[in-house]
Amino acid sequence: MNDSIPGLGEVAASGSQGTLLSMELDERAYRGEVPNPVAHVHPLMSQPHMDRVFDYEIPAAMSDQVRFGTQVSVEIGSQRVLGFVVGRDSLTSMSGRLRRIRRVVSRIPMLTAPMYALCVAVAQRQAASVADALRLAIPNRHAHEEAEYLAERVELPIMESPHPQDPRVWEPYVGGEAFLYHLSVGQSPRAVCAALPGKAGGIEQIAAACAATLDSHRSVVVVVPTARRAARIADSLEHLLGIEVARLVSEDIQSVRYRNFLHALGGEARVVVGTRAASWAPVEELGLCIVVDDAAPTLREQRAPYCEARDVLMLRAHGEGAGFLVFSPYVSEQSAALVESGWAALLRGSDAATVAALPRISSPEQWTRDSAQWSRIPESAFALVRQSLHNGPVLVVVPRAGYLPIVACAACHALASCSVCGGALSIDQPHAPALCRRCGASFPAWKCPECSSGSLRAARVGSHRTAEEIGRAFPGVGVILSGAQSADGISENVSDRSRIVVATPGAEPTADGGFAAALVLDSRFLLGEGLGSETDFLRKAGRIVTRVKPARAGGHVMFAGGIEPRLLETLTSWRHPEAAHALLEERSALALPPTARWFAIAGSLPDLRRVLGIIRSDLIESGHGQAQSSNEQPAIRPSLEAVLAGGLHELVTGVELLGPSEARRPREHTIYLRTTLGGAKALAGSIRRGYCEYSAKSIGAPLRIEVDPNM
Repeated sequence: MNDSIPGLGEVAASGSQGTLLSMELDERAYRGEVPNPVAHVHPLMSQPHMDRVFDYEIPAAMSDQVRFGTQVSVEIGSQRVLGFVVGRDSLTSMSGRLRRIRRVVSRIPMLTAPMYALCVAVAQRQAASVADALRLAIPNRHAHEEAEYLAERVELPIMESPHPQDPRVWEPYVGGEAFLYHLSVGQSPRAVCAALPGKAGGIEQIAAACAATLDSHRSVVVVVPTARRAARIADSLEHLLGIEVARLVSEDIQSVRYRNFLHALGGEARVVVGTRAASWAPVEELGLCIVVDDAAPTLREQRAPYCEARDVLMLRAHGEGAGFLVFSPYVSEQSAALVESGWAALLRGSDAATVAALPRISSPEQWTRDSAQWSRIPESAFALVRQSLHNGPVLVVVPRAGYLPIVACAACHALASCSVCGGALSIDQPHAPALCRRCGASFPAWKCPECSSGSLRAARVGSHRTAEEIGRAFPGVGVILSGAQSADGISENVSDRSRIVVATPGAEPTADGGFAAALVLDSRFLLGEGLGSETDFLRKAGRIVTRVKPARAGGHVMFAGGIEPRLLETLTSWRHPEAAHALLEERSALALPPTARWFAIAGSLPDLRRVLGIIRSDLIESGHGQAQSSNEQPAIRPSLEAVLAGGLHELVTGVELLGPSEARRPREHTIYLRTTLGGAKALAGSIRRGYCEYSAKSIGAPLRIEVDPNM
């Protein structure tokens, strides 16, 4: 009898779909034209059931070229595909005569053994295919760049020693000097650093860690959230260390990225800086992995296997015996979990160093008596800007770009939406009609569907309107607008001349000597929504605080617009580890990541039912748990309302099912499988095997499988 889960209906009974447990096949010796004639090839195929190693015979003409990591062209069925050689010997488990390798694509072995092991580890953790990980790790080949590289590379250049760095830059951190010492003697310490504001939490600390690792004849990989930041850090490291720093950025054109990849692969590059693509940089003798601003959303892959750069570097540090450092002006819940588990040590500023580095941080009282409207820019904020301009530039941060990014009815305050597609309306410039932010429709004569009023008011004020207001309030003072939508784009740096810089989060420039003050308007809108919103607020706020002079030099940061007291207290004391620990405890009580492992599977309801039956069968046959009795849930197919209601159910012992809920794509739903961290490996394996069988039998449409998704 089939079981039923509310919201999904009938799920196939255990074992009725069969399982895809691995079977041991007998190996046999294979005789070919050359010694060790069998090449074990992992093809780059998108079908999950084809994500395995195939054996091919090596022709005599290719024997010298076929090595571990060589990219080759092979035939699978009637299809010719690319793949990587991941082994060579004289044994095969396949019967009959082996097919031959058709072509050697590149003379350079592009895949190293540690990198293949990392791809396998990432695929196992993410319940994904190894081929997906290989596509992230190895950029597309560029034949012209490869030919030029081979022509220029006669022999490896003599590695220059980095300029010595002052180890005392780590003195402000408790345990910082010990961390540096362990790196310099060839050891592999792992740490999470709550970086201090100002010079004590800047590039000098990263440079010192790189120099210590290079002195032990090992390499360094530094991963940052954006290409702009990668370029800035790479330039600074080249200046401080006196050596060439390679850059791996996914936004680069194919030829540039492939050439930088070859320099890392060939051993010419000992320090690689880049975005999440640099997580896979194939450097020799990896000694240290550094991830900066680890909770940045851009460090998560937007395609399968949907991995975080932090998690990739953790797996890599573990597999290659390298050091590991998270360097951010906050502590994320994921990093706090590493400290709580004992996997990494915590490096934090001493009390004296924290007091010396922090600017003054405050929040004005904006609410007036008798329910009167509150001022967006209170008088105390104007006073702060006016006084601070005598000491240097002032930074003003606004959560949103544009003029009036969100507008509402002036009469009933209902948010204005597009009558065509339902998108939010905005106004781009003074006296311009409202425009839909989704479809671009114009509404010169907009009418409110609720009260028929034709007047609009600002529901959110953007950076352009703020810069206009600030300019009127401070005539004669220069105003710079920094942001992706501004005419001059994002400003990287400003001088110490007195002026006002209006920026959006992530577009704040640095100032020579630091900003005299910073004013954050509408700060409640920095909080965002969903899981991790508080950490995201502290991340954005920390970026602002670190750009302001310390309090002893007159530096002051004011958060106007409704900051939560708990968040303000964390910033004023810079006690990020304690704040992260409290958030981690809240997540633990609710069994949320990173204290538990969640697997999100998205697809149509019939397809979800089918794959769940296979996964549960595999879990039971592999001994992970027992299915719930059919008496616990009557075998009924619920209505659509019940499907959308969702709920919490036990799939097998130790694996809980949450959902289904509506997915991002139309007519699709998402279910969540939740288990403990100890059971995550077994569940990920069952999901991989179940999806392979689902794919091999063409049971349904492709599904989206994601680990610890954004919620």
